[in-house]
Amino acid sequence: MKINKYHIIITIILLIGLLFLNQFISSYYELERKKIDDTLSKTHSDAMIRARAGIDVYAALVSSLKSYTKNSTSFPSEVELQTYLNDLLDEIHFDSSIIINYIDTTHVFKYVITPEEIDPLGIKGVSVKDFVDNERLDELNKLMLSEDISLFTPINLREGWVGFPFNFSARDNNNNTLGYFTPIINAKYLLDYFYEGSNREEFVHKFIVKDSIDLTREAYFDGSPIYNVDKDFEYYKNFDVNEEDYIYSDINVFNLKLKVGSAYKHKPSLNKTIGFLAYLWYFIIFFLVIIIYNQFSKNERLNKNLKIANEEISIQNVELEKNLSKIQTLIKEIHHRVKNNMQMISGILTLQQDESNDAKVKTALEQSKNRINSMALVHEKLYGSSSLKDISTKEYLEQLINFVERTVKSDELTLNKTINIDSNLIFDGDTTSNLGLIINELVTNSYKYAFKEDVVNSLNISILKDPDFYVLVYSDSGPGLPENYDFNSSKSLGVQLIVILTEQLQGKIEYSNDNLSTFKIYFNPLQPSFKE
Repeated sequence: MKINKYHIIITIILLIGLLFLNQFISSYYELERKKIDDTLSKTHSDAMIRARAGIDVYAALVSSLKSYTKNSTSFPSEVELQTYLNDLLDEIHFDSSIIINYIDTTHVFKYVITPEEIDPLGIKGVSVKDFVDNERLDELNKLMLSEDISLFTPINLREGWVGFPFNFSARDNNNNTLGYFTPIINAKYLLDYFYEGSNREEFVHKFIVKDSIDLTREAYFDGSPIYNVDKDFEYYKNFDVNEEDYIYSDINVFNLKLKVGSAYKHKPSLNKTIGFLAYLWYFIIFFLVIIIYNQFSKNERLNKNLKIANEEISIQNVELEKNLSKIQTLIKEIHHRVKNNMQMISGILTLQQDESNDAKVKTALEQSKNRINSMALVHEKLYGSSSLKDISTKEYLEQLINFVERTVKSDELTLNKTINIDSNLIFDGDTTSNLGLIINELVTNSYKYAFKEDVVNSLNISILKDPDFYVLVYSDSGPGLPENYDFNSSKSLGVQLIVILTEQLQGKIEYSNDNLSTFKIYFNPLQPSFKE
């Protein structure tokens, strides 16, 4: 009954822990989703604020033009209007393409003015009736009788850009109707407000006029001819974004409704790594508790068996031999599990690589994976060893170097490789692990900095036995380290690892660069030996 009670208590505690963990991870994912949505909302809101500020500038510009033409002592000439336009643009610091059209009551162009030229495309004398429909003409006829400024739907100009046509009645200082003015302002500069900001590359925007017609910075897709050869590569239809992922706002400019939507080009996915690691640690702890509990129960049973075994020596010897076999199997299983866990960590790092766009982060993760795999290979060799503690050095290093080569070697690289290690040389697991990490750093650095694709490269590795120590000699055909290079003050993580691992082996490092860049690492393994 005592053991069953403990079993129930442990089960309840583990289930409660699982519930709390699940609640924590759910809250974390909800927070991450909110961060993603808040970032989109803030980006959209900031762009709308900037756009409305730009609209105010447009409105002030058009209102000033209207006031000038109406209040002048005499109706301004083209040159006078152009001069006023340039003065106005200088005062309000307005940087945009703009065309001012004055059209008489019969809808014939009288003035066509830009800040730099007058009638650059020869439109004066042309009738508006030649290229607008009757509905638009009716709107323009009503406009000539109105005091309001009206913004019509965008148009594709022959000048090669899309514009917003502001319109107001042309009157002299006696309030006689002379026709109407149509200042056309480049839509690109208003829409550009939505692409400002440090994270502009992450988002896509759509602009809809009258809830149906698409507008970009380069064209208006209402079926009319498009004279602009430039394409807006940020056009929302260039991206595979679901409609439900957009958030919308409306801008009303002089009774013209512009609907603006914003969304992520590629909606960020939730980082599952933290949740995965949390569950992984939970289940590791879960299994450790089960193992400890089972071990506790097993120890109690063992104590009882030992009491019985004291009375029967022969039975005790048999039980000891069985236990020894179990221990050996358990050690092999531990090495096997350690290797699998390291490979799992390496796999997690690979997932992290795929989620990052930073080249430095990817490189750092790749180097960490190589170091983990060099240690995992030691445990693989240990559980495959009959002694469970000694490893064939040559076999291990050859497999390690082949692994590094598969990771970093280019197909275009030509390499002469020589490995001179006695096939009978064996070391313990700790010594082999340290040597493997050192070789991993040296080989990785050779492929990164020493080897070139347009020459024949060389790599030489040997381990020699002197009376008092072993010597690892590593050389390659690269340019080598700078003169008087100080290993102890190096900022390189790889060099720091080599120095630390060499110290753990009670060794020292010598470097020379005569014909080849050569490292000599003297070390004393804990239990070196040769197979008989």
